[in-house]
Amino acid sequence: MPRLTDPITIRDMEVKNRLGYPPMLSFSSLPSGAPSEATYMIYEEKARGGIGLLTSEATAVDPHSHSGEGAQAYLGVDENIPAYKKMADKIHKYGTKIGMQLAENGIIHFLGKVLAAQGELDVIGPSQVDPVHATSAYDLMMPSWEKTLKKDGSIIREMTLEEIPKFQDQFAKGAKRAIQAGYDYVEIHSAHGTLHASFLAPYYNMRTDHYGGSLENRTRFVTETIEKIRAAIGDKPPIFVRISADELLDDGYRIEEGKKIAQILEKSGVDCIDVSMGNMIRSPQGIQIPSYFDQGSFIHLAEAVKKVVNVPVIGVGRITDLKMADEFIQQGKADIIYMGRQLICDPDTPNKYFNGQLDDIKQCTGCLQGCNLPPQTCIYDAFSGRLYQKLVPSTELKKVVILGAGVAGMEAARMLKLRGHEVDIYEISNEIGGLMPLLAAEYKKEDFMNIITYLETQLNKLDVPIHLNKNLTKEEIEALNPDIVVLAVGSDAKVPINLEDRPNLLTQDEAILKSKPMGKDVIVWGLDTFWKGGAETAITLIEQGYNVKALIGSGVLVAGAVIMGTGRRFWILDYLKTHDIPIVKKAKLLDVTENSVTFLDENKKEHSIEANTLVYCGSRVSRAKALKKQLSGISAKIVTLGDAKRPRDIQEAMKDAQTFARKLK
Repeated sequence: MPRLTDPITIRDMEVKNRLGYPPMLSFSSLPSGAPSEATYMIYEEKARGGIGLLTSEATAVDPHSHSGEGAQAYLGVDENIPAYKKMADKIHKYGTKIGMQLAENGIIHFLGKVLAAQGELDVIGPSQVDPVHATSAYDLMMPSWEKTLKKDGSIIREMTLEEIPKFQDQFAKGAKRAIQAGYDYVEIHSAHGTLHASFLAPYYNMRTDHYGGSLENRTRFVTETIEKIRAAIGDKPPIFVRISADELLDDGYRIEEGKKIAQILEKSGVDCIDVSMGNMIRSPQGIQIPSYFDQGSFIHLAEAVKKVVNVPVIGVGRITDLKMADEFIQQGKADIIYMGRQLICDPDTPNKYFNGQLDDIKQCTGCLQGCNLPPQTCIYDAFSGRLYQKLVPSTELKKVVILGAGVAGMEAARMLKLRGHEVDIYEISNEIGGLMPLLAAEYKKEDFMNIITYLETQLNKLDVPIHLNKNLTKEEIEALNPDIVVLAVGSDAKVPINLEDRPNLLTQDEAILKSKPMGKDVIVWGLDTFWKGGAETAITLIEQGYNVKALIGSGVLVAGAVIMGTGRRFWILDYLKTHDIPIVKKAKLLDVTENSVTFLDENKKEHSIEANTLVYCGSRVSRAKALKKQLSGISAKIVTLGDAKRPRDIQEAMKDAQTFARKLK
């Protein structure tokens, strides 16, 4: 049985191992569509990390699709070839093979048209279908979506028979340019709702000509593109095609039809099938996969395709553990494993794994918080990716006492120690992690503790002491003689002052940790996620058997903190819709009694819902204010980080810590 570390040959191309980086948008291109210095940095760190295969992000070849704003890579002109040649040369230095994914967004252009207000934009597809249904994920996530589309007069224009070969020719010319630039292979993006994918989808393709109807006809646009690319690039370079083997939609094609598509593609000359799933504008949870899905939960799709074709198959889908990836290879479930967000989280994952440094790997949490939008930095490290900055030793070493062993305190300690400072952490409670254990106790969010596991391991290796159950007095701190005292003491959950005496009013913390009695009929106040949660807290309580009667809050969006984490936010909203949970926005809380919760809706109309518990997910208050007063006059410099500085989220807490540690001389 092959292993993850074994080479594999695709057509005539030998790949050094079976781990790759998938085509993920980096949003880093120059206005010309050529790669920028940031693009080079993003991709080179992945190759340096030890992968065998790297497919660069979706690259446009149609000049009408390229916005000229750097939003998408573009190789529709010869002038960009030298810049892409520089990219290929950088990747080849590490023995990694690089390919280019060629893509035309098609109906996905609606996101640019509506969200980015790009105005007049020719949105094309195989057929003229209802744009609201065609973008149903956004109709769920944005209440005004349908109204906006109708206001703009948005339509999906059916491609003419004259246009189809022109697009195919553009793909062939783009593929030829990629090979001229030194790329080893090319890939057609026929997944996730792109133009090629939309021809495969029965709800998009209503054509009655030879490009619609039967499965063979629906794949014709793709297979003809393959033929033209092969004629343009010659016999040697491999051609990959990425497909959604299962669209995860009741009215889309599922895996049985996905297998037949794969077989047709193989017969048309495809050398490798890149198996993905979902549709970016209808079922994004298959693309931006949140932690609610178990790791590797989509590998069965690659396995199903592999059983019916004889070309190599790539598996992808929230695979963050290289041991798991190796097992999938050995079990014959895929020939190659792609890791996307894990390699954004830690580009050195492969080398660390191959060298046996397993506990040095930063494991992805599945939060989707930082990796989906510029500058595409993981919550672990604000100075990664295109913002990478080398950590250098300090020239003026300090003695630092850190109060609080949450994410901000632990990360500050790690960074300071790496720079040469003397550091001790003092934690008032009997456990590390601050609010992270609370967050990780919510439904399917156990992986959020990966950050704490990593930090604890690194601090142990660096010999940074963590003193638990230590509530230091001012005198005890002075006796330690520190140069700097860091307050990373976190925050406390609060309820409205006028309702503090209500016994059946619980904070989010109390409800999740079950530290206070709670009735079975529950209303959750708060519409967001993370510390000011509500949405995920409601889901957690439902999964625990509580009767959540409503989700209410003063905000205007549900799960707005993860608005760019589309897969996560869509899953949350779809769950609440499926479970028929009433949602009230722009509300004002009036009263909580033993049997009901009273509030005003956005029209100032009063409502009362029967319930014996209100879980209040609202403001948090920093613990630093009182502590600063207590330490007044201390000789050391006082620095406040994380929630103690201002209650926010994990990403900001980590950034606070890293910025502070890096700025010390």
